[in-house]
Amino acid sequence: MALKKRLLILGLIPLILSTIIIGYIVSQLISLQNSANEDVQVLLETETLRGDLIVAKQALSNYSVNSTAENKQMVEGMLEETSTQISVLKKLLTVKNQQETLSSIETKFTDLKTASDAALSDMNKAEIKRQSIRISGVLNDMYLLTKQTNDWYQNLLKDNKRQIEFIVWVAVIGFILTIILSMAASILLTQRIVKPLNIMVDNAEKMANGDLTISVDSVKEKNSKFEVDKLQTAFHHMVLNLRSTVQSVHEIGSNVEKFTKDVRSQMTSLAESSNQVAISTEELAKGSQSISEDIQSTAALMSVMGDDFAQNVRQSGESSASSKVALDSVEHGRASLNKQQQFAEMIAESSSSIMDSIESFAQYTGEIEHASHAVREIADQTNLLALNAAIEAARAGDAGKGFAVVAQEVRKLAEDSSVATERIGNMVGNIKNGIHSIMEASQKGKSLSTQQVDSMSVTEHAFEDISGNVSTIYENLVQLENGMLASNERTNQVIAAIENISAITEETAAGTEEISSSTEEQLRYFEQMNEQVGKLNGMTAEMKKELERFTL
Repeated sequence: MALKKRLLILGLIPLILSTIIIGYIVSQLISLQNSANEDVQVLLETETLRGDLIVAKQALSNYSVNSTAENKQMVEGMLEETSTQISVLKKLLTVKNQQETLSSIETKFTDLKTASDAALSDMNKAEIKRQSIRISGVLNDMYLLTKQTNDWYQNLLKDNKRQIEFIVWVAVIGFILTIILSMAASILLTQRIVKPLNIMVDNAEKMANGDLTISVDSVKEKNSKFEVDKLQTAFHHMVLNLRSTVQSVHEIGSNVEKFTKDVRSQMTSLAESSNQVAISTEELAKGSQSISEDIQSTAALMSVMGDDFAQNVRQSGESSASSKVALDSVEHGRASLNKQQQFAEMIAESSSSIMDSIESFAQYTGEIEHASHAVREIADQTNLLALNAAIEAARAGDAGKGFAVVAQEVRKLAEDSSVATERIGNMVGNIKNGIHSIMEASQKGKSLSTQQVDSMSVTEHAFEDISGNVSTIYENLVQLENGMLASNERTNQVIAAIENISAITEETAAGTEEISSSTEEQLRYFEQMNEQVGKLNGMTAEMKKELERFTL
């Protein structure tokens, strides 16, 4: 449980108990007050009824002596008011003996009121006087009722007194229990808070004095939301972490002390080695300078040799290029002859195909001629049919006029078809003459194509011989050029290698000088590091001295 909730409960316990007690007291007091109001009302109404009866008696007595209208009105009013008061009191009474007495009063008063009303109507003074005397009997019952109500009220007062005493005792006992429960809850809740805090304070004082051997109990509830439990858990982890930290620092201090001793011995060895390295690098710088001068002279000679190789390479490249051009020309001529031969063969094949097509076309013209004859015959037949249709239309008279027009149009179409077939016949004749001329020309072209193919075959064999000789020359020149290029490349590689060696030797000389200066700087740094290691050793000793304050 969280600390906030515990404190809230600690504050709410007495508040809730006090509220319950106060609520009980208030409810009882309200009940007593309501009861007292009702009881007092009964007494007041009883006294009022008694007063009304006395006034009514006096009014009757006055009227019997002085029978005026005002006295009569007063008597009637008092009788009516007394009757009303009896009804009101009857509603308030709850005790049986009081109800019985009031019933007797009501009966007697009802008879008295009836007789009085009759006497008032008859103006019978003697009867009115007698009724005023009868009220004394009602007053006797009223006296009994008053005594009963007073006794009842006294009993109620005693009961109320006992009830008030009970409420007082309940309040006193409740407040005492509230104090006891609040103290018990406070003790339980504060003990759960204060006890762990006191333990942590004692442990913290021991830790402040350097005692890390303390044992801190872990909280039983691992996931407790109580802030004190969280604080105790955090304190437990802090002690463990501090203990492990001090142990680690102690071990690190020992390791650092050992390390500083090793470093100082190694730094001494490095200083001696650096002196030897400085001497060696100085000698190496002198040798590198001498080598660099020799390499530079060799590089100059190789550069001249490289220029000569480059001139030879250029000349061999030009010869190779010329032979390449000649070989390409031969190849182009040979390829051109091959293409011309292919074209000649294709022309010969095309001539044969043309002749075949022309022969087929000649057959088609014959078929076209036959078709035109058939169309002409159909046109003649159509003309005859149109003529017959015109005759039949003339016979039909007016009914055949439309058919006559159609027959006329059909005859025109037949005539047009005849004209068209004549034209087709003429065109077919012309086509036959053209086909004959084309066949003769194609036959001549085919013979010329055959002669051209034979001539190209002879020319191709001559180009093959030329191409073989030029190819041999070109291959020899290419091999010579490749050899010259390879020699030139090797020469360039040798020159580049010599230049690289020269640059490396110069860099080596510069590097040896830098190494020499760096070695001197390292010697200074080694001396400074020896001083710093000495300071570190002193700091380690001081840290160990401080760690001796802790007891693990």
